[in-house]
Parts: sequence; structure tokens; C-alpha cells
Amino acid sequence: YFTIFIALGSMPLAFTYPLMKRFTYWPQLFLGVTFNYGLILGWSSIFSEISLIPIVFYIGAIFWTLGYDTIYGYQDIIDDEIIGVKSTSIKFKNNPKKFISFCYFIFIGILIFIGLLMNFNYFYFLFLLLPIGHLFFLQIYKLNIEDPTSCLSKFKSNNALGLLIFFNLLIGKIL
Repeated sequence: YFTIFIALGSMPLAFTYPLMKRFTYWPQLFLGVTFNYGLILGWSSIFSEISLIPIVFYIGAIFWTLGYDTIYGYQDIIDDEIIGVKSTSIKFKNNPKKFISFCYFIFIGILIFIGLLMNFNYFYFLFLLLPIGHLFFLQIYKLNIEDPTSCLSKFKSNNALGLLIFFNLLIGKIL
């Protein structure tokens, strides 16, 4: 019942998210808050409570979403500017790599903090080098915001990144 109750809190987020591009340059942040709410729900459905760990992880996931969805937005930036919708891609179009790096630094910092909170083993921290390399070399360093194909491939690479992070969490817990 606790999970059902807090799930109701996500409904206003889900209903209002589509409107955010009309009112704010931060729809990617709103997407992160909305999309990652499932992390809180999943945790509460297993433990019947919310503790510091899922809240910290939720904040990290928000920054990850903010980064990768900003990359996604560069594909459509010309059309978005013409029709008047807003995004972090437009807001940070003059310095995209700096903004995305900021988001990903917070995300990686939170992954490190999660490892400490959950008493993960040495291998967790060692294998974090793979997601770090993926984020900062494959996504940011190689990103060309002028090329929609580059933006799309960097965005889609987050599927592989999510799998890396999942395996990293397993390694931290099991080994």
C-alpha cells in the first residue's frame, strides 16, 4: 500500500511533463524527475520504506537523464528553436560539453557515494572506470552537436551504459 500511495505522487509529474518544453528551458530535468521516479517505487515495493540510498540514487539518475537527454535534444535544436520550444540543449548550446560534463560528474560522484553507503567491494570502484570512460570519452569527447547522427548514437549508447552500471552494482554486491 505504501508503494501505491507514493506512486500516486508521480501522476502530476507524468501529466505535466509534456507541457514543460513550452514553459521552461529545463524539460530534461523534469523528465529526469518523472522518469526516474520508478527507482523510488521499485525500492519501496521491496523494502516497504524509503531510505537514503534510493533517494541518493534517484538524484544521480536525474543528473544522468539530464545529461543524456540534453545530448538527444541537439538532434532537433534547429526545429525546436523555429517552433519556440525550450530545452537544456538550447540553453547550453554555446557550451554543451561543459554542461553535460557537470551532469555526468554529479552522476559518477553519486555512484561512488552509493558504493560507499552500500559497503560495496573494491571491484565495484575499480569497474566504475568503465562507465566513467563511456561517459567522458565515448559520449562527451566524441560528441558532435552539429551532427544529428552523432547525437543519436551517443544517446542510444546509454542502453549499454545502463547495462554496465547494472553489472557494476552486481559486482559490488556479489564479489
